[in-house]
Amino acid sequence: MAPQRESLLRTFALLGLITLSAITGAQVAVQWKLLRDDILERERVHGANAIRIEAYGVLERDDFIRWQTPGAQERFERFFRRAFLSPDVLRVKLYDAERRIVWSDEPQLVGRRFSDNTRLAAALQGTTLVHLERATAAENLFERGFRETLELYVPLSASPGSAPGTARVAGVVEVYKDPSRALASLSRGRRIILTTSLAGALVLYGALFWVVRGASRRLRAQRDALARHAAALDAANRDLTAVQGQLRARERLAAVGEVSAAVAHGIRNPLANIRASAQVALDAGTPDEAAKRLETITAEVDRLDRWLRALLDVVRPFTPRLGPVDVNALVTDCVAVLAERAAERGVVVDRTLAADLPAVSADEVQLQQAVLSVLENALDAVKPGDRVEVRTEREGLGEAGTVTVTVADDGEGIPPERLGRIFEPFFTTKTRGTGLGLAIARKVVEGHGGRVTLTSTAGVGTTVTLIVPEAAAELGA
Repeated sequence: MAPQRESLLRTFALLGLITLSAITGAQVAVQWKLLRDDILERERVHGANAIRIEAYGVLERDDFIRWQTPGAQERFERFFRRAFLSPDVLRVKLYDAERRIVWSDEPQLVGRRFSDNTRLAAALQGTTLVHLERATAAENLFERGFRETLELYVPLSASPGSAPGTARVAGVVEVYKDPSRALASLSRGRRIILTTSLAGALVLYGALFWVVRGASRRLRAQRDALARHAAALDAANRDLTAVQGQLRARERLAAVGEVSAAVAHGIRNPLANIRASAQVALDAGTPDEAAKRLETITAEVDRLDRWLRALLDVVRPFTPRLGPVDVNALVTDCVAVLAERAAERGVVVDRTLAADLPAVSADEVQLQQAVLSVLENALDAVKPGDRVEVRTEREGLGEAGTVTVTVADDGEGIPPERLGRIFEPFFTTKTRGTGLGLAIARKVVEGHGGRVTLTSTAGVGTTVTLIVPEAAAELGA
């Protein structure tokens, strides 16, 4: 879940950075434009007013009409000296109403007309204009060497004192200024805007990141809590399913128990009589042929009696009589009991017993029956020449410690579709099996507080493990 937990923060970090960068960039661009427009507007207002004051104080009303007269030229020269002797003034041009240059500090421009100058046309309509440009237009014939300039068009009214745009325009003053001071002010403003915008964006990004990280942690905690609850519900559901299975099994066993007790009670007495009669006939010296049949009757009666006892062991309530049990000795005794049977089948039983194995608190007779049941199943599952391995081990220490008895065979294994029913009473994969061995083994081991596990692979073999708590867990040793 780690990648899922980090996805929200990664997504916010990326999208937040992109969004704030775009917003900050747009904000800076807008503020830069507003700052530029503000600087130009100040130049337009203050510069134009200063030029008009000087022009109306020096020039006469008809100077732009009789511009060729010596008096008009002298007043144009005086107006230039009073208004434009600032070092940042690069060029001055005076236009009449016909877009003709009537005076300039560049004498070669006098008398020229520039009919395609749209800004001049707007100024002749009474609009004061200011802008930054490079001198590349047709009217900039003698300003090619200038770098970027601040160009100001100031319309002069034929009626001094009238508001701009409300009276006939007699002429226009065009001024080219060095924009260094304006650009320096603009640059300082841009740096301030950029610095404050970036600082604000970083503060906002950090605050939002902190909020999102807190929200992510809360969501992660809620998700983890939901996962824990889901796991708990799943475990509870599994436990409930297991309990339901156990209840159903107990109900079946109870029903079988009632029937089995009645059947056993009705069958065991006649069986005992049959066996006793057969045994008497054998002891009386019956001929060989009849003796073989009587021995068969006796053996079958004994087998049926064992089956009845096993059936009653499965269905009868189980209360272990606990005492210290040496598991290694118990396993050795079980192997010895089945040694003759294993030899007859040509099966080798290997023992691997753990040294210093602690005693377990168990009912020795019942635990021996459980181990014998598992060993008998293993012997029935293998072919001549196969091997059965029995090993004991210790797992854990103290009250949590357990002793395990593992029986592994090289038989055909159990098909996967049958594994789910392998511990059910009367379920067997053998033609002559009773289906009670594993059911008895699990009942005995679980009655001691332990458990039985079984793993099997078709064509490879089966492993059954009996896990029993140590004696210290029950006896307080």
